Order: sequence, then C-alpha cells, then structure tokens
Amino acid sequence: MDKQLENYKRRYSRARGESFNWWPMLESAYHYCIPNRNLFYYPDQNKAAQKNIKVYDTTQIAATKNFVSKAHNSFTPPQQTWAFYDASDAMEDQEREGMRQMLQKFTDVTFNYIHQSNFDTIINECYYDLAVGTSVLVISEGDDSNPLQCSSIPLDQVAIEESANHQCETCFRTWGEIRLDDIPNLWPRAKPTSMMEQAYKQDPNATVTNIIEAAIHNPGNVIAPYTYVVWHNDEMLLHESQESPPFIIFRWSKVNSETYGRGPIIDALPSIFSLQTAAYFEMTAANLNICKPYMAYSDGIFNPFTFQMSPNSVIPVAPNSNGQWPISALPDVANPNFMQLTTIDLRQQINKLMYSNPLGDIHESPTRTATELSLRQSNLAEEIGPLFTRLQQEFLDKVIDRVTYILAKKGLLPASLRAERGVKVRYKSPLTISQGQQDVISFQNYMQTMQQISGPEVALTTIDTTRLPSWIAEKLGVDASLVNTQEQMQQQYQMQQEQQDQQQEMETMAQAQQLEGGGAAGA
Repeated sequence: MDKQLENYKRRYSRARGESFNWWPMLESAYHYCIPNRNLFYYPDQNKAAQKNIKVYDTTQIAATKNFVSKAHNSFTPPQQTWAFYDASDAMEDQEREGMRQMLQKFTDVTFNYIHQSNFDTIINECYYDLAVGTSVLVISEGDDSNPLQCSSIPLDQVAIEESANHQCETCFRTWGEIRLDDIPNLWPRAKPTSMMEQAYKQDPNATVTNIIEAAIHNPGNVIAPYTYVVWHNDEMLLHESQESPPFIIFRWSKVNSETYGRGPIIDALPSIFSLQTAAYFEMTAANLNICKPYMAYSDGIFNPFTFQMSPNSVIPVAPNSNGQWPISALPDVANPNFMQLTTIDLRQQINKLMYSNPLGDIHESPTRTATELSLRQSNLAEEIGPLFTRLQQEFLDKVIDRVTYILAKKGLLPASLRAERGVKVRYKSPLTISQGQQDVISFQNYMQTMQQISGPEVALTTIDTTRLPSWIAEKLGVDASLVNTQEQMQQQYQMQQEQQDQQQEMETMAQAQQLEGGGAAGA
C-alpha cells in the first residue's frame, strides 16, 4: 500500500475513533429533538421507520424548528443578499466610492448564482445539525448552467480534525452504498479500480460501499494548501491538490480541548430528559386513573382469576360479613397540579436555552409593531452575539470564499477578486443589521446630548455630514447604489448654498427697493 494512503488511513482511523466518542450523546440529542434525522447506530435499519415513537413530549422538537427558522433568517435569509464585497477602509474616499460601484456588480453576480443553486434549501438542513453543535456543508463545482451544487452531510458519515489554529480544516466522509455508474458523476477525474470495472461489466447496477472522501489540510503548501483524496480499501481513486476545499465545517460553540461543537440542544438535554420522564410518569398516572386496577378477593362467587372487565358485563358478587363489596377500584394517588407545574417550568427552560421564545409568545396578541419586532431581533442579537464571531469565521467567510473561488474558476468573476487586498466581505444579514442599529441608536444619543449642551447648529459642526448618510446606510444594510457618493452630496450642498445665497441676495435687494420707495414717498 502507498505510504501516503497509509498515512491518510491512519489519520482517518484516529478521527473516526474520536467521532465515535460523541455518538451516544449525539444519538440522544437527535432522538429527542430531531428524530427524523437520527441516523446513528442503525442507519440502514431505520430507513422509513417511525423514529419519534418514544418521544413523550414534543416541546424540544418545536423549539428546534423555531431555532432553525430564526438562525436561517438571521444569518442567511433566503433569496436575500446577506453579504457584499466592499472596499477597504484604508482607501481614499474617492477611490473607495468608485470601487464600491464595481464591487456591487460582483455582489449581484455572486448572489444570483447562490439563489439559483440549492443553497437555500440545503442550508436549512445544516442549521438542524448546528442546533446540536456541528454542521458540515459541501459546496461542489457544477456545470456551466448551475456552477454551485450544495449538500448537507449527516454527522454519522463525518470525521473531522482540528488544526493548530483551532479551525476544522480536515474532513473525512464515509460513503455508504454507491452505484458504480455514479462515481464518474461524483468524481469526474477519479480512476476506478480494476475490480470496480470488472464488477460494472458483469452488472451495470453494481454498487460499492465504504468509499472514503477526504480534504486534508497541508499548511506547508501556500498555493494549494489542501489535498483532496478518494480511496476504497487499499487503492487510491483520486489524489490531487486543491486551493479551496469543498467541506465547510462550522460549530455553534466548543470547549477548548474538544473538536466537535456543542449546540443549544446539548445545553438543554438535562431539561429534555427530565421533561420526557415527567411526561412519561404523567401519562402513566393518567392511564391508571382512566383504566384503574381493582382490588378484589375471592368469596366463592367472584373468582378474580377468571374475571374479565368489559362494558355491559354482569359481575356476580356478594358482600362480605362487614357489608363491603369484594371488588373496589384503586384510589387516586397522583398529584396532577404538581406534575403540571413541573412540566411548565421544564418547557420554559428548554425554550430559553434554545432561543425559541424571547420576549413572550408572538401569538399572544393579534398585532405587533415594527418597534417590537426590531426589539425581538435585537434581543436575539444580544443573546447570540458573542457566538456570531465564530459562525462568521467558520461559516459565512468560508461560504463566500468557496463560492467566489468556483465562480472565478469558471470565469464568472474576476480571478483577482479573491486575492485583492483592497476588497473585504461585509455582512448585512438581519442579525448584523440589528447590531448596526445599536450603533445608529448610539449616534442618535450622541447628537441629542450635543444638541442639549451646545445647540443644534454647533452639534452639526462636530460631524462630517457628507459621510453620515453612507455610514447609516451601511449600518442598516441599505443598498449602497441608492445613496449618493460624497462628491454628489458635496455638489448638492454647494448648489443648496448657492440657492440660499441667491435667495438671500434677492430678499436684500427687495428690502432696499422698499426703503428707497418709502424715502421717495416721504420727500
């Protein structure tokens, strides 16, 4: 066996072994919160199975769906431009304004192909995995008509490595059953083994299992820092260097010594376990109260061993010497009020830990104001704001970089766009805009304070009014093409000043004529 392949297999075996340590906790998280996506332990046997049959309370399932919906709309809202190429702040104002107009066209091209692809559909699946802690998105190169092809990889197929910079740069994927005629579609440059070719000749519908696909990070290679490998057993199918890997691994939060992430579902697992136990006990108590067991003794007429309880049946009994009946129902012993208070408290804990219900239920009243909805988004931004930095570095930055790489490779974007130092990526998702709104509110507070201290006219002299509109537009996510440049605003200010000067001059001349007319009349 080739030494390189042997090294790759050792790294895969080590990463796969580490992933197995997480499977019991991941199985519990998926079982209670995302049961239909639970593929651990018995993936083949669980196909088309009802996987939620032992879930006694669905609060956490609804909370997970709510979290996924909020995450999707907060980070990558469907059919919206949630990021854009922007000029660096180090540029001169005139050069920056001119470059912005060109970069806006590149942004439109980029998101036109993103929305044309299946990204908005696949990323929703990734957010379910992100709720558990770790998600894996694959962006592959497609054909000319649809250059971007996305897919979400379940965690049971993935083994990852964390590099020295605490980024997940290396990823191994274990494929299940694959048809041999699908291999050229998945990996056009792969070379099938002789055994595969022979099996395909004998049966065109033949399949193969346990193909390993990997993107391995090589920090020593600056030009192409990733090695893309596909192998089966002891034979290499594909081995090449790549500049951009297809795997994008992002995590909600993590512990320093761990590779996999921990999401809000894992944080809520203790409350979820308690709620499921409480719900099970509540249903058991309800079953006992509805279908009560009976206490009975044999008196020669009533035989408890042959007696069967059924509607409209006649039960022959005789009272004992004390006048009591030989059969009686078991008394109620459960406390439904205590059980109800316990479940309500657990549900509130789960919703809070999963960011499912901030500021109360949205259905409590028929109308909601725009201020209240903005406050809800601000509240969510405050809660998950510290986590947004990780998602931006591990998720959003890599998505834009991968998409830009593929489009530039196909000639749809300039090849120099990714290497241009004066170009940076900014985000205008609802969560980012919510953070920008706080900056605008802080500026408004500043202006109000200055007006109270020095007056409105002096307060305006403390700011650059020509740069203010573009700054506010950037913070609120307004399209830059709708805002005039600084040169255009300076020209408009100059025209307004000239008009005011002309109007003032005309008013002065009119007053002088009135004075002259009044003096002539007095003479």
